[in-house]
This record gives sequence, structure tokens and C-alpha cells, in this order.
Amino acid sequence: MDPTESDRIIPATTNHTRYQSIGPTGPEEQASPVQHKVGAVALVAMAVLLFSGVVVCGLTATDDRPFFNNGTHAFAPTVIFISLDGTVNQDLEFHITPVLSAMADNGVRAEYMTPSFPPITFPNHWSLVTGLYPEAHGIVGNYFYDANLNDSFYYKSPDKSWDSKWWGGEPIWITAVQQNKKSGVIMWPGCSTEINGVRPSYSVAFHDHVTADDKVDQVFDWIDLPLEDRPQFIGMYVPEVDQSGHANGPYANEASHFSLHLADQSIGRLLDGLKQRNLTDIVNVIVVSDHGMSATDSSRLIYYDDVLTQQELDLIWTIEAFPMLGIRPRLDVDQDKAVETLYQAFRRLYDSLETPHFKVYKKQDFPDRFHFRDNVRIPPLLVLPDPGWNLITHKDYRGGSPYQPRGVHGYDNLSPESRAIFVAQGPNFPKGKTATPFWNVELYNVMSRILNLKPASNNSTLNGILDISE
Repeated sequence: MDPTESDRIIPATTNHTRYQSIGPTGPEEQASPVQHKVGAVALVAMAVLLFSGVVVCGLTATDDRPFFNNGTHAFAPTVIFISLDGTVNQDLEFHITPVLSAMADNGVRAEYMTPSFPPITFPNHWSLVTGLYPEAHGIVGNYFYDANLNDSFYYKSPDKSWDSKWWGGEPIWITAVQQNKKSGVIMWPGCSTEINGVRPSYSVAFHDHVTADDKVDQVFDWIDLPLEDRPQFIGMYVPEVDQSGHANGPYANEASHFSLHLADQSIGRLLDGLKQRNLTDIVNVIVVSDHGMSATDSSRLIYYDDVLTQQELDLIWTIEAFPMLGIRPRLDVDQDKAVETLYQAFRRLYDSLETPHFKVYKKQDFPDRFHFRDNVRIPPLLVLPDPGWNLITHKDYRGGSPYQPRGVHGYDNLSPESRAIFVAQGPNFPKGKTATPFWNVELYNVMSRILNLKPASNNSTLNGILDISE
């Protein structure tokens, strides 16, 4: 770390709760002089281009000078990127998210956004900000083993998971810093990791007992900084919807809907604060989820130890990527033979069931559409259950009480229940439009366009341009 870098508290601008932040760590840009004020009509014309049913999400100009003005301050292009972990796309139809509905009316909502495989938290949050599939960026699960490193990643162990050796690709907040723009990130998976010797200008490490409203207050503190200190990219992670979905189930559930409604209200506070600052048509706000969720039940369990012999079970060293069984054989046995033995064992389980509700693959045979094959961190045997089904042993669950977790994600990413949300408003988005479905790896280039950044290599195919269906 550069010796000039230090932990510091953001200069106080309000009486909000304070968080420790790291920054700045990248090259310092000079404050750009205000060139001129731009009227609202001109802003819309410059920032939103509609032709042939396509919305251009971002400007093609490379001029770094601020060209927005809220009447008192100059603003460079800005994105606030919010993830509501575990929010199912269908949830937006239940009339419990009036703020997100209003955002869609005032901007763009996607029919749905397809998560990357596997649709679980850490892989998809890193795909959202790098534009890479998990097989490319290396965060292939919330926990996994790397044979080349002879080490294991576990998302709840910061002393290990924050090590940069795990994290491939370049997140948007690092792209910004490397191109002389500030970035601030609140509790986003991976934000506490140094990437190529660089950190976000400001960051708040994950803490499970910080409310969404507290995070919104931190966003205001950053938005209220002077131009030369103000981040143009702000990322904010909200886990409560996912946590409630696991505990209570994702659909038509009062507790889960209450968590989503609270998150919606916090976004409302954010939008109100931007409106009070005359920034509604200056700052882009993008709200997404990383994946959806499926309801589970004790009637949808497959006990694989009913068929696999103890000798076969003893070949298993680790199982990763729940609810999929990503199986690694014990390290002291012949790997190819063990994989073949276990593959045939699960084929025997498959044949024993009238309706199997799962598929088993050797890694090299995993279908291309998953983009989940070409990485040493992916286990050699993959057993993928149907949405809402779980493969377990009698030791895992003996019955007599409701099966937990009641909500699970990590199934086929093309399942309707896995679909994620995308809602956005601001100067770079048209009003009241619907975007056709797209994969979440597209958003890195979308945000790069808005922020006038040259993107790092990624898996995007749309070049930062989302199709509009109506």
C-alpha cells in the first residue's frame, strides 16, 4: 500500500452515523472548472439517445469535465449502484415496492435480468461489477477449493477471502480510480480487496448490523463532498431481503415482503434526498439483485445416501456450491477413477427415481450455456437439482420439523425463479421504458459508458447498450 494512504473518517457533512473509510488510494484528479450550465432539455438530449428501439445507456464523449449543474454545484456523470440481494424479479409484481415501481415509471425496468451461473451471492456480485462470468473471474462460489493454490476460499472469513489472489477481473470501482475518478463502495462483496495494488477511493467493509438507511446516509455524505473528492461511482449492498428469504421463504410471505418493503423505503429516502439536492436528473440510480430464489419443502428432498453405498460416500472430500453438489473426491485417491465411480453412483440414483429432479455432469460435460467449466476452482463432478429441490443425506435432515432453509438459490440460472431485477432512472435512461432481458455481465459496460470509462476486458456482448422492447 502506498505510504500516503491511510484510514480516515469522511469529513462530516451531516449528523449521520459515521463509518470508517479507506481513501483515497488512486491517482488524484484535479478539480475541473465548471464549463457552463446545461438546461434540463439539453441534458436529456445529450444523455439519452433513442433510435431503432435501442437505448444508449451512456455518453460516447470522453471529456472528463463536469457538464451537469444542480444550480449550486457542478457534477460529473455519476452512478449509484444498489444491490438488493435475493430479490426475485416476480417480487416487483406484488405491489409492495412503490418506490421501485415509481422508478420504473420514471426510467427503465428490465423484463428480467439473468444472473450468471451459479446464481449465488459472491459470484454474481463480482460478475455485476466486472462484466465477467464466474469461470472467468474465479469467484465460482461462496466457498471453494483451488488446487493450484492448495487453499480454500470461504466468504465469511475476511482474513482469507479478502486476499487479492482470489479475485480476478477489474471491478468498476477500480476502473474508475485507475482513470482518475473517485469511487465509493459500501459493503459490496469484494470491496475490501486490493486489486492490482488499487482500492476504491472510499470503502466501508461488510458489517451485518448496519441498516439500509445508515448506508443511504453514507451515500449522502459522499454526494455532498466537494467535486474533487466526490465519488462518481457509488456501490451499495443490501442483504436483508436474501436473509429473510432463506429464513422464511421467498414468495407470498409476510416476513420476506416486509424486508423488501423496508429496502424499498430506504431507496425512497435516497431518491428524496437526491430530489432535495436537485439531482434527480443528474445522478443515475440503478437497482438490481444478484439472483432470485426458490421455495423449498420437505416434499422436495432427494436423499442420495439411500442409493450411494458407504464406500462411494467415503470417496467424497468436499461438497461445494449448495444447492448444487459440486463434488471433489478425497485427495489421496485416483481422481479420475473416483469421479467416474461417483458419476456412476449418481446415475444409479437418477435411474432409481420415477422423476429424478436432478442432472449429473462431469465438469467437462457441463453445458456451454452455463459458462461454468473452464476454471480449476470448479469441482470435477456437478449434480444440479431442479429449482426448489435439494439433494441431502439423512444426517442433514431427519424430518419432524420444517426443512430449512425455506428459500434457496443456486439452481439453473435460466429458471424463472432465478431471475434478478433491474430498475434504473437518471439522465442516461429514458422514462417509462422496458428493457428486453439481458445477462448481468452487461452492466459493467453500461456503467462504463455512463462514466466515460474505458472498460477492462469482459464478457459483455452488448457494448453497454440495452435493447428497449417498448
